[in-house]
Amino acid sequence: MKPLMTILLALALTATVAQTRFEPLTAEAAALVARGDSCTRMNDTHNSLLCYEQARRLVFNDTVLYKLAQTNFRRGQFNQCLALTDTLLADTLTYQPLKLRYNCLQKMGADDSLRIECARQIIGINPLDAAVVTDIATYFNGKQQADSAIAYCNLYRAIDSTNQLVNKQLGRALFIKKDYYPALDLFLDAFRNGDQTPALLFYIGRTYECCSIPERAHEFMQMAAEGSNFASLPIVKALARVSASYFKYRDEVLDYTQIAFELCQADSASMAEIYRYRAKFYGSYHHDYRKDSAKWAICQKNSIKMLKKSLEYEPSIEAQFEIATTYNSLNDLEQEKLWLEKVAAWPRSKSNAEYIRYAELRLISIREEKFFKGDRLESVVVED
Repeated sequence: MKPLMTILLALALTATVAQTRFEPLTAEAAALVARGDSCTRMNDTHNSLLCYEQARRLVFNDTVLYKLAQTNFRRGQFNQCLALTDTLLADTLTYQPLKLRYNCLQKMGADDSLRIECARQIIGINPLDAAVVTDIATYFNGKQQADSAIAYCNLYRAIDSTNQLVNKQLGRALFIKKDYYPALDLFLDAFRNGDQTPALLFYIGRTYECCSIPERAHEFMQMAAEGSNFASLPIVKALARVSASYFKYRDEVLDYTQIAFELCQADSASMAEIYRYRAKFYGSYHHDYRKDSAKWAICQKNSIKMLKKSLEYEPSIEAQFEIATTYNSLNDLEQEKLWLEKVAAWPRSKSNAEYIRYAELRLISIREEKFFKGDRLESVVVED
């Protein structure tokens, strides 16, 4: 019997709390709220907070609690704001307190799980809250969970397909899934609607690059670099890569890689990547000098030099393989053999198996060539 009485008492207390939260404002409390609202309009959060707190002492009312929570949020008093929204959301989920709670969690840098759960609750009540839909899609795109981002964007777009903030995140998700042409349509629509931020220009350039449309890739990547005042390392690196990959723009590579060097002195992976772009620059030029053996050889040697510099910053089987094949074109079998042995020494994986297989077979050929020239043939075992 005692447990039953305890439960009934708890239910009665809950009902009482719920009731009192909806009690009407007294004349005195209403006057305090009006005064607090006036202070809020003047951005005087100190006095608005005092007024709302006095009103709360007179009545326990949702309107007062919400205004008090908002004022605490504006003042950066996030724990107090959360405590008040917890009270407001104790018996029912309503949009405004949920949105305030969500904004508070964002400002606090709260755990992702808390923020995302709150976002889901908001979208369940109001699927047209574009800011929250954009935030949650951005979060999932950042985690490379494109399917989740697409689901939330499409939930919104089933009602409104013209919101560019949502559409850009859908474009990002499609880009992650390598569905490039639909992503490009969304990015270009945002661009035509006036968005010329470096981030969007970068994504348009990358998407054109992935679609193998070099002219447009270079055009938008250059716009992105100019828009960021050549101060964004990812954008400058991408511009260098695009320029190095396409014949028409190769003469720009040295300028862009020099800017990138200055931006990333402490970033070993980026330094290695940029030196590989410089190697591509020289590798592109050697094709122009087939009839001039001296210039052709200089380009090849410069390419090797840049690849070796890249290896000073980051080990790479691809760079070692390129060095080996470039020595092959220079007919330097000793150096080719040395670098092929480095390639063959890498642990075998799905991504590097072809490099290793080529190196092993080529090492056999080199040893056979030496044998027929009078050197002793060494035994080599090639794994299947």
